[in-house]
Amino acid sequence: MTEAALIVTGADMDPSVVTRELALDPTSTRSPGLDRWDTTGSTDGRWRLEFDNDYSRDFSLQMDAVLSIAEEKRVEIENLTRQGYQAVLAVSGFAGHDCSLPFSAQQMARAASIGIPLVLTPNLNER
Repeated sequence: MTEAALIVTGADMDPSVVTRELALDPTSTRSPGLDRWDTTGSTDGRWRLEFDNDYSRDFSLQMDAVLSIAEEKRVEIENLTRQGYQAVLAVSGFAGHDCSLPFSAQQMARAASIGIPLVLTPNLNER
C-alpha cells in the first residue's frame, strides 16, 4: 500500500482555518491534543489531504495528484507557513521484499519547486 499526502500541522491549529485558506476539504483532521492513535507523541493539530490506494493503486498517479494540489495551492501554503504552521508532502509505502517507490525525475523536480519538505516514511512491517 502506498500513499502521498499534503499535511499541515500546528501546535495551536484550528483545522477549519486551513480548510478555509486552502479551499479544500481534507481527508482527515485532528485538533491539538493527545491522540491515542498517534504513536509519535505529537500533540499538534493536523490537516491532511491524502491520495492512497482508494484513489489509485498506481503510486505515480497518487504522487502526481498531491503534487498538482500543492503546486496549485503554493501561495496559500506559503501563507499558512508564515502564520506558523508546518506543511510537508508525505509519502509512505511498504518497503519490504525489494519494493520501491518509483519517483520520476520530473516528480522530484516538481516536489522541490514547491518549497516544502518531502518526507518519506517506509513501512517495514513483516507481511
